[in-house]
Amino acid sequence: MYGTGIPVPATASKRRAEQPPPAYAQPPSNRMRMSIAGGAGPSRPPSAFLAPPSTGYAPRQSTYGSGGLGGSSGQNPLLMSARKDVSQYGKTPMKNSFLAGNWSISRETRPIKDRAYQAMMQREIFDYLTFQRCGIPNLALKTLQTPTNREFHLIFQFVITDIDPSYVFGREKKPEDEIIMLLRDLRYPLVDTISKTSLAAPGSSSAWPTLLAMLHWVVTIAKELPKWLDPDICNDYNLLPIEELPFDVEIPNFPELIACEYVFNAYAQYMYGHDEFREQDMELENMVERKNEAEASRMNAERDRLKRVHEELLAKASISLRAAGDVEILSEKRANEVDALASKYTNLIYNTGFAPRPPEPFHSINFQVEFNPATENPSEMVKGANMREVIHPAMRKTLEMTSSARVELENEKLEEDNKLDRLTQECEGMMEDAEPKENQLRVLQKRYEDLKRTVGAETAAANAEAGKLERDIGEIQASVAQSKIALQSRKERLEVEYTDVMRKTEHLKEETKDKISFECNQMVNFKRDVTKLLEDLVLFARDN
Repeated sequence: MYGTGIPVPATASKRRAEQPPPAYAQPPSNRMRMSIAGGAGPSRPPSAFLAPPSTGYAPRQSTYGSGGLGGSSGQNPLLMSARKDVSQYGKTPMKNSFLAGNWSISRETRPIKDRAYQAMMQREIFDYLTFQRCGIPNLALKTLQTPTNREFHLIFQFVITDIDPSYVFGREKKPEDEIIMLLRDLRYPLVDTISKTSLAAPGSSSAWPTLLAMLHWVVTIAKELPKWLDPDICNDYNLLPIEELPFDVEIPNFPELIACEYVFNAYAQYMYGHDEFREQDMELENMVERKNEAEASRMNAERDRLKRVHEELLAKASISLRAAGDVEILSEKRANEVDALASKYTNLIYNTGFAPRPPEPFHSINFQVEFNPATENPSEMVKGANMREVIHPAMRKTLEMTSSARVELENEKLEEDNKLDRLTQECEGMMEDAEPKENQLRVLQKRYEDLKRTVGAETAAANAEAGKLERDIGEIQASVAQSKIALQSRKERLEVEYTDVMRKTEHLKEETKDKISFECNQMVNFKRDVTKLLEDLVLFARDN
């Protein structure tokens, strides 16, 4: 019954822990209150329309014909709500029937094409037919693998007769139409998937899995029917005798039940010639009076219960109001803190140049945020670009760009240091070259002094030679002095440039480092504080 797609009564399963013998091995209980149309007894005889009361009147002829399933006089309680017919009495009301509602489905969910599943269905159908002593000739398990048209119809008719022994086959012109009508009466969920063509050739490989699943469903209904009729297993109030109905329990269709009982008894009297129903009227009045008393007691108990619930709700409402006030104060405090952080963040981005016009390549990003504590959605309190997805990556990219610029400046500084070292080495080489010339100059000056003291007054040739020597000495001195001045000037200029570059580099390095560190710390602290405050606010709002 479970796992086969078969509907289960909503009131079923009082004692599912105790597993009885097979359902089709148990005789149905006689404790049930039968329908106006009768039903199947333990030995399943054909149902009479009405039992004759102890009276001498000749029975009237019924205005309804006899039949069975699908608008019959001998309706089975399982099928009381299956089809509408002339009378609305003696049936399970549609709103309380487990077969009511949208019972049809369009897609098969059972693995009916699986060989193992088919073997299981065939075994259960064969066991049921064997236990019920089905009289089909040469019935075997192989019959359920590739049945003939006659075998399929005999098996289906046997199962339907087991469900409703009073049903008479042959009311429709074609057997296929009758089978579909009966399946609709039984509320088979997949009745729309069964075609008349498949019913005409049930043994075909394309039609048999669907028909086998249908046959297994109907067999399961027949096997479970005694359980549904057993009041110890199923507590359906529609099946209890009217005198056993609990008047202190709210039964949704209680008026229909007592009306059904009244019409049943009154109609029986009417069919046997009575036109007055005083006994039935008195029984109806007694049942209504008992129900009113039970209903009054139940309503008083319900009123007391509702009063207690109302007082509890008032107390909880008072606590909730106080808690809401505390939450409102805390929310306002947290909103002020977030507002202060938003203002601090705004000042920070203005001081660092990210607002009002962000630097390249962030001109398309709006780093400004606006805090609106009046909105109900916490995610909409902070308006602006997403901190985690937009602003934080942009700040991280700015940090990377600043670090790259610092690396480039350090590389330029290294290049300038290398140039200065090369110039210093050149100056040292020139100084080393000038030193021999200075020594030569000192030697020449000493020689000149010696010659001047020893010669005194020389001839014109000596004077000329002396003049020549003096000119040579002057040219050498001028050349040495000029070279020395030029080298000294170049060295001083380079030293000044080096000092200026070093000063600018150090200044820019320290300024960049301080700014980056300050901005990163501010952004990280801001992000952490804002995120924590918003998360606390959201959690607090949800909890309260």
